Amino acid sequence: FAAISRVTDAYRAARVARGAARIDLPEVSIRVIDGEVEIRPLPKLASRDMVTDAMLMAGEAAARFAAANGIVIPYAMQPRPDEVRQPQGMAEMVAYRRLFKPSRASLEPEPHFGLGLDIYARATSPLRRYADLVVHQQLRAFVLDRPTLNADEVLQRTAGLDSAGAAIRRAERQSNLHWKLVHLSRNPTWQGEAVVVALEERRAMIIVPELALETGIRISPDFALEQTLRIAVREVDLPAQSAYFRVLD
Repeated sequence: FAAISRVTDAYRAARVARGAARIDLPEVSIRVIDGEVEIRPLPKLASRDMVTDAMLMAGEAAARFAAANGIVIPYAMQPRPDEVRQPQGMAEMVAYRRLFKPSRASLEPEPHFGLGLDIYARATSPLRRYADLVVHQQLRAFVLDRPTLNADEVLQRTAGLDSAGAAIRRAERQSNLHWKLVHLSRNPTWQGEAVVVALEERRAMIIVPELALETGIRISPDFALEQTLRIAVREVDLPAQSAYFRVLD
C-alpha cells in the first residue's frame, strides 16, 4: 500500500500543480434494503484518493499510447474556466464549481482542466461506460495487429455520448435526491447540521453534510458563509422534489 500511495500522491501533487481542482464536498452512499432507506456518509479515506489517482493514471496512459500510435479514441477534455482558483472550504468549492465548463468527448487529444491533465481518456469502466469500451476495443485491436476503427467509425459509435452522459448524471442526481427526501419524510423529527455555502437575496444555499444534500433556506441577516447551522426538517414535498428546513435556536 505504501509504495503505491507514494506514486499516486506524487501524481496527485503534479496534477494540482497544473491547476487540478479539488472539489471535496460531502458524499454519501444510498441503499434501499427491504424498503428502508440507508444513507451512509462516505469517509475521507486515503485509499479512495489512491484508487482515484490510479484510475486517472490508467486513463492518461491509455490516451498517451493511443495518441503516440495514431489510434483514434474518444478522449475526454474540459475547457479552462474563465477564472482559476484554489478553493478552501465548502462555500468556495461550490462557487468554483459553478465556473466549470462541461467536459466533453473529442477525437483529438486536448487538456482536461479539472483533472489537471494534458491528455486523458476514460478507460477504466468498460462495463458501465460505452466510451471506455470503445477505447478498450481500439487498443486491443492495435496490440493484436488487427484493423482499428477510423475517425468516422469512432464518431458514429460515440455520437451523442455527451448528451447521454448528461442525461444519466441528471437521472442519478434526481434518484439520489428522491431517496434522501423519502428518508426525511419518514423521519419528520430529523435534526442535523448544515453549512452555509452561498448567500442570495432572499435565501441561503446550504449543504447538509450527513445527507450530502444541497438546498435552500430562508435567509437571516446574521448568516455568514461557512457558518454551521442547526436545522430541523419542516416539510418534505416529494412530487416537487423539495425539502424545507427551519433553523433551530
